[in-house]
Amino acid sequence: MTPKIVRYMIFSIAAGLMLAAMTACGGGGEEPTPEPEEVDLQATIAARLANALPTDTPAPAPTDTPEPTAAPTPDLQATIAAAFEQTRAAMPPTPTPVPPTATPEPTPTLPPPTNTPEPPSAPTNTPAPTNTPSPTAPAQSSGPPCIITGKVTKGGSTAPEGTIVLARIKDSDDAYSMQDQTDEDGKYILTISRFDAVFDLLVDSEDTDVDTPRTTRGCRVLLNLTVN
Repeated sequence: MTPKIVRYMIFSIAAGLMLAAMTACGGGGEEPTPEPEEVDLQATIAARLANALPTDTPAPAPTDTPEPTAAPTPDLQATIAAAFEQTRAAMPPTPTPVPPTATPEPTPTLPPPTNTPEPPSAPTNTPAPTNTPSPTAPAQSSGPPCIITGKVTKGGSTAPEGTIVLARIKDSDDAYSMQDQTDEDGKYILTISRFDAVFDLLVDSEDTDVDTPRTTRGCRVLLNLTVN
C-alpha cells in the first residue's frame, strides 16, 4: 500500500470521528446524555489502520518434490543387436574344413635284374710273374692247347685237395700264366695256349725246379711235382 493511500485513510477516519462528536453535542431540551467515555483517538486510528492493512501471509515453503522422471523410450535397434549377439555366442563354432590330403602316387617297383652277377671267386695265391727280359715273346695260338698234367706230392704225401699249381713263362716279359688246383687224388691239369715257350711249374708259390718242354700245338706232357 502506498503512503498516499495511508494518509487518505487516516484523514477519513479522523473526519468521521469529529462528525460523530459534533452530533452528540447538538441536542436541546432533552435529558442530558451521559458523556461517553473518552475515546483514545490515537489507539482507534492505529487499530483501524492495522485492520485495513493487508497482512503479508508468508508463502508456504516450497516442497522439494522431485518431478516425475519420464520413462525411457526403449532402443529397439540396441535390443535387437544384443539379442543377436547372445544367440551367436550360444551357437557352437562352425568347424573349419580340412583340405583334402593329396594321396601320394605309388612308387613304381623296378623288376629285379635278370643278369645276376656271379660272386667273385676266392683269391688264389698266384705269385707275380718275374719280368725276365726276352728278345721275343711267344705268340698266342689258335690251335689245340698243350696239356700238362701229373700228380703233386707235398711233404712226402699226396698234396691235399685245392693245392695250387702254377705254370709261368720262363725267360720272357710275357705275363701269361696258367694255374689249376689239385683234386682229391692230388692230380692237376694245365691247359696252355702259348706255344714255343718254356714254363716254370710252382706249387703254392714254391718253385718245383721242374720246367715244361717247349710247348707245341696239341702236346701232351706228364709231369709229377714234389715240394717239401
